[in-house]
Amino acid sequence: MHVRPRWTALLALATSSLLLTACGGGSDSASGSDKPSGSGAKKDKGAPSVPAYITADQAQQALVALGDLPSGWKLEPNTGLDKSEGGEDQINTPSKPECAPITMILNTGRLVEDHKANAEVVFTKKGDQTTVAQDVSGYPRAEAQKAMAGLRTAVDKCAVFSAKESGKKATVKVKKAAQQPTYGDESITYAVTVVSGDMQMDFDLGTVRSHGAITTVLNNYSDHGDRGKEAFGKALAKAATKLTAAAAKTA
Repeated sequence: MHVRPRWTALLALATSSLLLTACGGGSDSASGSDKPSGSGAKKDKGAPSVPAYITADQAQQALVALGDLPSGWKLEPNTGLDKSEGGEDQINTPSKPECAPITMILNTGRLVEDHKANAEVVFTKKGDQTTVAQDVSGYPRAEAQKAMAGLRTAVDKCAVFSAKESGKKATVKVKKAAQQPTYGDESITYAVTVVSGDMQMDFDLGTVRSHGAITTVLNNYSDHGDRGKEAFGKALAKAATKLTAAAAKTA
């Protein structure tokens, strides 16, 4: 009999990964050019610079709030998805290299390790073992597009693969959702099941890109209580709207 515990690492204190300061925060603006010779010549101020990626503040603005969810949920303060710092229950060593985006998201909430800005939030259903969590990360647009292409390949080609969870062999199953809402510049929704020994962990996920910003919303549910589908659907739609607004003035 499989036991479906809540993905407890989601609720481990992760203050250090809750908000990472943006590296650089935007493009450097060029200084004004020298005034051309000749009487009456005008100084060329140049076009205003456009930030290459979202800032840390904009990543925060793209997070779902408690009021965006149905009633019965609570915010888990000072918590995040990222298990990369000392986490013993990471899912590593996928048997197929193209499946790495799936394990990366389950371990950190992100598709790319070298993000420029990051923010995360975690909610739980009161009296239940259901978790809805969100990651927002900023990258240069070309890097974000490449990351999304890799995720699409993984969802399409990694229906079943093996990995290691807490050092033990695990089987990971991935399924693209039948319904694919359109969000941001591109989006994909999918489900992931991880079976390790007598434990089974189930996730609904949706990943959205707008410009160079990417958000993933995750729903981790148990055998008992509400699966959290209503909250997951509302969170994903709200996350996409907020991400699009946050990234609107970036390259």
